[in-house]
Parts: sequence; C-alpha cells; structure tokens
Amino acid sequence: MTRLNPSVNAARLPVPGFESTAYAYVNGRVAWVGQGGATDHPRNATRPWQPQALVCDAARLAQGARICLDQLGEGPAKGLLLWLLGQPLPFPLNHAARRFDAICSALALDDIQAFEAAALRVLGLGHGLTPSGDDFVGGIFFGLNHAPRALWLAAMPGLKTGIRSAAATATNPISAALLDDLMAGQSYRALHDLLAALQSRNAIKIKARYDHLMGLGATSGADMLAGVLLALLTMNVTH
Repeated sequence: MTRLNPSVNAARLPVPGFESTAYAYVNGRVAWVGQGGATDHPRNATRPWQPQALVCDAARLAQGARICLDQLGEGPAKGLLLWLLGQPLPFPLNHAARRFDAICSALALDDIQAFEAAALRVLGLGHGLTPSGDDFVGGIFFGLNHAPRALWLAAMPGLKTGIRSAAATATNPISAALLDDLMAGQSYRALHDLLAALQSRNAIKIKARYDHLMGLGATSGADMLAGVLLALLTMNVTH
C-alpha cells in the first residue's frame, strides 16, 4: 500500500460533511490527521503504520477462529458478533439479519456470485463513521486475503472492483476508504495483532488481542472481527 506523504506541504482538504472528524483528504487521499494520539493504521498522515509480513496457514487460522468464537460465547458481545453468536441484533440491524444470513450461506457454499450479491446489500447499513455493514464486509475480505479460497482466486479482482465501485455511493467516503484497505488485507494494528494471535492458536493471546480490538470505535472492532471469523470458520480446510 502506498504510504501517505507526511510533508508539511501536503495539501489537506476537509471531507465534505465530515469536517469534524479526524479525517481529511491529503494529496487527494483520505487520511487520518487527528491530534493528541497515535493511530496505528496505514492512513495515518504523519506516521503511516505498516504491518509486518505474516505467512498464514488457513487451517491454523480456522482453529484459532474456533477458539476465539468459543471465548466470545463466554461473555457479553456487541455489534455483529451478536449475530455470529446467534443472539438478537439491536435496531435497526435486527431488520437486516437475513441479509447477513445470506452472506454466511454464500461463504459456506463457496458461491462467490451469491456472496457478491449479498455483500452489496449490507454496504452502508448501520450507524457511525464506519457503518457495521462496511466493517463486516471488510473483515470478511481481510480474512479472505490472509486465507485465500482456491475457487475464488481468479474472480477476486473483479469481486473487489464491484464492491469498491458500489461503496463509492452506498456509504461515506471515509468508510469506503477504510473498506478498501481491508479488501487489500491491511487495517489497524489491533486487527493484524488479532490475526497473528489466531495463527498462534494460543487462547491467552487470542483473548488479549480481541479484547484490544473491541476498543475500536463503538462497534467497529466487533463488526470487523465478526467478518474475519465468519470468513475463516466457513472455509473448507482438510488439515
């Protein structure tokens, strides 16, 4: 991913309608320009963070995802983790539960066309700067980037292009930009740390990392995690 130019001469323009947020256009690209704290993310305008390369094993990630899901079932959940655990969603997402069910079915059946159709129907759904539907779909793509599905490899570029194009009008520009990062397999440090913990299959590490991830936004961390876990738990792994 291209790093942002941290030069003091970089052109910064407000994102229309989101002037009060910590985001702006920097040299034409949405970037985090907040003050008084660090955000470990590739879009940090002054200190763009990049994850270390991690060679992932799909079977290990799936096993780690199962451990994580079991731990989540032991305590209170929020966001789309409620749906993943079979619990009622809050309003207004409760009216969209069948849309999330359709995404789950498409992934379980390895049906990429059905997945695209279902994913398009949840973009922009939810409250906040990054709606739950966007974070959830982004989490799925993040998981798919690190645990690719052989049957989907040839069609993935077209799938991402379709989602990216739809997001340009289905959601706000900041959420669309962060979704694009997730589709490229990059996001907040907390999400990458969680991925490494899943790979380790160490229950203590997994618990610590998902607790940290839960601190992102009101439900963003939970929604992304729900997407990652769904992508991993619906894989057909044989070892």
